[in-house]
Amino acid sequence: MKRWMISVGLSALLAATAALPAFAQDDDDSNNDVGELIITAQVRQGGAQDISFFRNEAAAMRVPMPGSLTPEGLMGGYNLMLGPQTACPQLFCLTGEAMNADLLLRPKDEVFVGLGFASNIDAEKWTREPLNLVAVVDKSGSMSGEPLALVRRSLKTIVRQMRPGDQITIVLYGNESHRYLAPTAITRTNVPDILGKIDRIESNGSTNMEEGLRVGYDAAFETQTSFKGATRVMLFTDEQPNVGATDAESFMGMAKEASARSVGLTTIGVGVQFDAALATDISSVRGGNLFFMANEAEVDSVFAAKLDYMAAEVAHDIRLNVAPAPGYRITAVYGVPGEMLAWRGEDEVSFTIPTVFLSREGGGVFVTLARSEPNLPAPRLAPGQALAKVDLTYVDAKDGKAGSHSLSIAGVSGRPGQDLVLGQTLMDEFLLLREGATLFHGGDDEGAYNLFRQLNARLDQANDPRLKPERELAQRLYGQTAFLSGHSAEPPKAMSALELFGDWRVTGVRGDVGMKAGDRLQLGTDNRATVSRLAGGYEQSEEPEPFKARGNRLSLPQSQVSFRYSLNGETLTLNHRETGATVTLARESAPPIEEIRNIGNDD
Repeated sequence: MKRWMISVGLSALLAATAALPAFAQDDDDSNNDVGELIITAQVRQGGAQDISFFRNEAAAMRVPMPGSLTPEGLMGGYNLMLGPQTACPQLFCLTGEAMNADLLLRPKDEVFVGLGFASNIDAEKWTREPLNLVAVVDKSGSMSGEPLALVRRSLKTIVRQMRPGDQITIVLYGNESHRYLAPTAITRTNVPDILGKIDRIESNGSTNMEEGLRVGYDAAFETQTSFKGATRVMLFTDEQPNVGATDAESFMGMAKEASARSVGLTTIGVGVQFDAALATDISSVRGGNLFFMANEAEVDSVFAAKLDYMAAEVAHDIRLNVAPAPGYRITAVYGVPGEMLAWRGEDEVSFTIPTVFLSREGGGVFVTLARSEPNLPAPRLAPGQALAKVDLTYVDAKDGKAGSHSLSIAGVSGRPGQDLVLGQTLMDEFLLLREGATLFHGGDDEGAYNLFRQLNARLDQANDPRLKPERELAQRLYGQTAFLSGHSAEPPKAMSALELFGDWRVTGVRGDVGMKAGDRLQLGTDNRATVSRLAGGYEQSEEPEPFKARGNRLSLPQSQVSFRYSLNGETLTLNHRETGATVTLARESAPPIEEIRNIGNDD
């Protein structure tokens, strides 16, 4: 029996097709083996699965803005199985467990609670309903080059996964909006023609997102009436939507109208930062989600082999109420935006999740507790007394019937589950990342450095091998802020690539790498490399090209050249990764610290 996780609301591409009942199974319920349904988050930035924009900014030698980080996004890359995994006899069941809290920035929190769900959906019998997809593509001039290439790759990946019974429409918008590909039913023979049509999409013109969306929604409403399945609009753009306006013709107004008519919206940022505020607004609409993709690898990880789950709605209007035992109060909830919480008195909290979808990865909603009276001893639970009670209500996406379940969370005892420990480590990381980025962009480089240094140490002490991406992220930010705050000699593991910026003169070459002594290599803060050569007594510069520095690797993708690099004071050594050739360079100049500090901050 396959196991299933259920991801929540507006959080994943797996959650991308909304509003119609999206799962079907045979009527034989004799086998009730259970998959796990875990709330991840109904709001996701940088992609349905992760915080890719935040990670990419750090990898590009920038300290990301704190608004590009959400706890639910950070959870999205992990399969968290929270609480005892027991059989669930209905569509939704609650699971959960508690452990002692250990959050560096919240020392008064005493208990960390993880909440998850289970479901009785049989993965071996489940099939998705047909999908009616309307892709709305920004083809304005700013999308030329890599952004539009990523969109074409995304669309082609989706089409290759579609099957007879599915349907696709493509709307383009620039100076004007039009249906580029009329509603087309997928057959066994027409996929190559559709792929060819996608390949011919070119960029030009200005941007009118609202007009493009209106044409897309009109196509969705028109085709929905005769289509038996789920209908979704998918917007591809490099422009941050304006969610401030809510009239009928605005981005949010159209999304809400479509939601009421059972048409969901996925917003895909191509090279643009979608901040937490936008994610929260979109998450308030049933069936809405968004994510970010910066390169081909992210396109493939988001879209490849996941189309079946995009339409896998399980329940709507999920509402949870959490009530702690007397003597405790709830101090924070992670995985649900603050705007979606409703406090009941000083102790209880409730929150609503618009939509829940099937997923292959689980996540979690986490709650922290502290004493109601800090000066009194910690409350003692009587035998059999629950630490917290959680009540759940929901609406079945298939038949519209209401369901409910309740769970009592036991007090802290014994060794916690490894996924609960992982969840707390991630929330500790989230708090430190957010505060460190806030301090940095507020001008406190030293304060940011100290927080990232502590985060780096705490992640180094964690034994979970799954945390490798987090260690790499923490090391990058530790190294960058160490360099900018004058501590660059301190953390050898976190050597900062920021030290590469500047002008370097070649002093020695061993092997053939296309450079010779006397040549100059300029690594600019715009992430472009320029090689200047001495010829006839004059220095002649080649065309600049982008460069990337990741860990101890310096690469020029355009030239398909990659080096391992090492820095020793004012000497830079490059070792060609394939031939073993070596280049030694001496620093001639370095940009001012303030110029390096403001990399990527055009405003």
